[in-house]
Amino acid sequence: MEYLQEAVLLGIDLLVLVVCSNQYYKLRKNCRALKDAPQLHIDDQLPDRLRKEPDQKLKYAVIRGSVTPIGTALRSAMSPSVTGVLQTMTLTEHRVARAMFGFWQEEKQIIHVSANETPFRLVNGKHGVEIVNGLTAELLDMDTVYENYEPSSLTVFDHLFGLFSGVRQKGLQTTEEMLRDGSFITAVGELELDDGSVRLHPPSNGSPMFLTTATKNTLLKRLEEARSSMLLKVIVCGTISAVLIGLITRKVYKRKKQEWDERKLRKQLEESRATRRARMRPTVVSEDQLCVVCIVNPKEVICLPCGHVCLCENCAQKISLHCPVCRTVIETKAAAFIT
Repeated sequence: MEYLQEAVLLGIDLLVLVVCSNQYYKLRKNCRALKDAPQLHIDDQLPDRLRKEPDQKLKYAVIRGSVTPIGTALRSAMSPSVTGVLQTMTLTEHRVARAMFGFWQEEKQIIHVSANETPFRLVNGKHGVEIVNGLTAELLDMDTVYENYEPSSLTVFDHLFGLFSGVRQKGLQTTEEMLRDGSFITAVGELELDDGSVRLHPPSNGSPMFLTTATKNTLLKRLEEARSSMLLKVIVCGTISAVLIGLITRKVYKRKKQEWDERKLRKQLEESRATRRARMRPTVVSEDQLCVVCIVNPKEVICLPCGHVCLCENCAQKISLHCPVCRTVIETKAAAFIT
């Protein structure tokens, strides 16, 4: 296929376009939801506000407060003096791998992640809101309390094995992150009044949950910048797709036009040959010398191997399987001259 390369590129570009479009619509939806979400104060009036809402809940709301554990706080495994409410331990492998054209490039691969959490609230004075499933937040700002990189001690065998396998380990990095107690953060999610206590959890309508140190306006600005960047990618991918579709359409049109021109030329040549044959044929032909199919033109073609001279040249082009006289399979045909 002469446009196979363009078709492959178009398929890849359409796939990227679909992914970017989905991300763009998701970011646009999140921006609208965050812009419309009310920012509420954590005070004694918050439960009364929720009682006025349907099902005593707000589908999407913004609150700010200080992180306070409910019970015993988590203690850092690597820095015991640090306490918090959310904790993640990540083990990352640093390695070099052979890329295209034989070049080596550095890569990172997460090989293990562990997470811990303890119940906590966002507090403002004497009032607080419990945060549920904080680790599922789409944006979760935590402090890095420990980070250590240990380079690998490779033997000669390891170097040789890496040379043939295309992957060689450089070292392991251990990172511990925590949401410290006392941090002042912004929480975005679904607010619900349950048995007199207020809880914030991931929204049931599919909107993202955020736990971030940024304010609502700063977070909204980040989302809008990401949305604009994604829109630019959608426009670029869409333009490339349109150009590729245009190139493929142009090639298909040129191919079809060439086939139409060739078909028209063949038809003109056949008509010209038929006209010349008609002029060269004798005007007076006995009945036994007429083609057995059309009974108009003289016999001009012999069917082999049976040897029957029974077809004119026009009918011979349409009959190729069996002799019309004896039904013998036609292997070949040849011109015949009757005197």
